[in-house]
Amino acid sequence: MSPPVSVRVWSDFVCPWCYVGLQEVKKLQQEFDIQVDWQPFFLRPETPPEGLPLPAHIREKMKDPNNPLKVSVAQAGLKMVDRDVIPSTRRAHQATEYARTQGKLEPYHAAILRRYWSEGQDLWQWETLRGAAEEVGLDADALQRAVEGGEFAKVVEDAVRAAQEMGVSAVPTFVLGERFGIQGAQDYAVFKQAMERLGAKPRATT
Repeated sequence: MSPPVSVRVWSDFVCPWCYVGLQEVKKLQQEFDIQVDWQPFFLRPETPPEGLPLPAHIREKMKDPNNPLKVSVAQAGLKMVDRDVIPSTRRAHQATEYARTQGKLEPYHAAILRRYWSEGQDLWQWETLRGAAEEVGLDADALQRAVEGGEFAKVVEDAVRAAQEMGVSAVPTFVLGERFGIQGAQDYAVFKQAMERLGAKPRATT
């Protein structure tokens, strides 16, 4: 049996296309044997804890019902609320790295994206991060202590710096099998073609 294909994804929680991209990863998981590794990235590293207002030009673009993002969201069957303030994602990324150490990276990452984009929760608030922890079976008190104690601050900053040194400049960025890079939330067919070029075989159907 062949080992699972590695799929590394650089993502930031305030990136709406990362939420769409998560759905493509889920499809890949259903069809192929893959090992997913979510990596942090900062779209707006300068964002203070209280957040920054969504730029006016983006707000205007989102009013268009034919906006590509809105079309993709509808096609993916997602609910996405409008956001007026972009929060800092540092605390959320650090909490996610704690989840990684507890074997809960994927479900915690997915829970945070859903809570932010579909439920309109604030990523900087402990209520959001603790709620996601409890949802996936993590100790919310231990998570908060670790993040407040700074245990994962350097981990996140180093990971983001490493991504930039690799040439990652936008999210989502996917690297499949350490060979094929895909930037942006592309159609599923693009991911499937990359898997086929890697020689990956679909899971046997029963």
